[in-house]
Amino acid sequence: MLNKITLVTFGILVIAIGVVGYLRIAPATTKIDPITYFSEFSSDYQNMTFEDLRVDLYEPAILKDDNIYISSEFAHKYVDDTIFYDPKENILTITTPNAVNRYNVASEDFLFEQNEICYILDDFLENDFPITFHLGQDNRLVIAKNLSTKKQLGEVNKHSGAPLRTHADKKRPILDKADYKSTVEIYGTLLDYYRVRNENGMIGYVKQGYITPIGETDIVEKKVYEPYKVDLLNEKVRLAWDQMTVKAVNTFSHSRYNSIGNLNVISPTWFDFKDGKGNLNSRASHGYISEAKKHGLEVWALLSHNFSHPKYTAEILTSTANRQHVIDQLIDYSLEYNLDGINIDIENVTQSISKEWVQFMRELYPQMGQIGVCVSVDVYIPSEWSKFYMRDKIAKVVDYFIVMAYDEHWSGSKTAGPVASINWVETGIKLNLEEVPNNKLVLGIPFFNRIWAEYGDILETRAISMYEANNRIKEANAKLVYDELTKLNYTQFQQDNKLYKIWLEDKFAINKRIDLIEKYDLAGYAAWKLGLETQDVWTELSKMNN
Repeated sequence: MLNKITLVTFGILVIAIGVVGYLRIAPATTKIDPITYFSEFSSDYQNMTFEDLRVDLYEPAILKDDNIYISSEFAHKYVDDTIFYDPKENILTITTPNAVNRYNVASEDFLFEQNEICYILDDFLENDFPITFHLGQDNRLVIAKNLSTKKQLGEVNKHSGAPLRTHADKKRPILDKADYKSTVEIYGTLLDYYRVRNENGMIGYVKQGYITPIGETDIVEKKVYEPYKVDLLNEKVRLAWDQMTVKAVNTFSHSRYNSIGNLNVISPTWFDFKDGKGNLNSRASHGYISEAKKHGLEVWALLSHNFSHPKYTAEILTSTANRQHVIDQLIDYSLEYNLDGINIDIENVTQSISKEWVQFMRELYPQMGQIGVCVSVDVYIPSEWSKFYMRDKIAKVVDYFIVMAYDEHWSGSKTAGPVASINWVETGIKLNLEEVPNNKLVLGIPFFNRIWAEYGDILETRAISMYEANNRIKEANAKLVYDELTKLNYTQFQQDNKLYKIWLEDKFAINKRIDLIEKYDLAGYAAWKLGLETQDVWTELSKMNN
């Protein structure tokens, strides 16, 4: 009897161990609802996947009248960021290098607005971009496919189908399955699993043994739009800015024009924002144009923000109508004064208006190109505060990109230092070349110095011309020494109980910048500003190869 009990007990134990063992190795059969399981999805609206990404946007698509409409947010972020919506004026704008296409939501049947988001008929996007949209087989997701990238395809080879799991682990729950003979897109491998998207649009992990690779998708190239042909310089840029603050200059009788024969471009500071609606102040002059042409110079008139009223910049850039109003005036002025170029110098771009800044340049470029006027832009050396200028995007919609490689130390600096040490300039060039092609990159150089005065805890500074710097050094009978750290000539002297310091911008500093232009084969130089330079710098500038 005891033996029988022992055998029964042993049998139960074996069975228990077997069950436990099976449970430890058996795949999980728990099923979850992916719409409620994944935080990117919501049961309150139509959801979407794009490639192997669950789209984390509010209402990225809407089904209406048996059609799929795609949100402008999705289109801008994932299709092409040239698709730009202005919710204040209900204008959808799509730019190319040779066109600005605008659509009013109220008058276009392929658009509608909801919750300040524009929704675009999928067919409209598919006609111009390598993208497709369709509903998944179970109608729960809109599937967006980028046709410009190649994808590996696979076929389910198990009659029972292939379970999609949330993770590459058989113990993780099943979110969906891929039916036998159905096609999946393969986006990578993890352990012995494929990361796939099935025909429902669901993204998950499938055991590799369930999938047979069957080839790759074909690529649909993006449409290429050639910019308008503008007559650019057939040599390196030799530009100087000509500052005008109050009235037009009609003749070149002032001494600052004595050396302009060394230039091929002059950029008068003629235009700036007059108000937040986009009206411009103008100091343009027919007499100036006539004088410049006599000297064989191209004229690239400068447009700047309003330094006294910086708020105008955001008011203008965030409005489609105001941006276009600025552009319309620049077109009119370009035609009236026969301008060769427009130089954009908007220096107060912040993160909040970064997209609108790019949009302004994208809208400006093709419209100026249509009338044969080149576009250049002035941007500071890359830094934390200037990163919102989107150099890579701007470089595509300008003919020349001028890096203002000065103001390493400025009036707001806490310590004395050079206007632009040579190593700092070279580092800035390298950083720009990561985003801007060298045949567009023009090196901005200073024709000014900065003198510093220290006494106690007080630090004073002001910008001075090269002439004044030389005079101050001569009057103080100060000695120049070469500063290995900055690669500039340096001096300091005591005067009026103050310690004065100058890191000298002179012909030697100019010579080092020309070396950098040659070293990196840049597109030329642009100097701020005409009239502050000593005569000997022109000899150094003339050494730049064309």
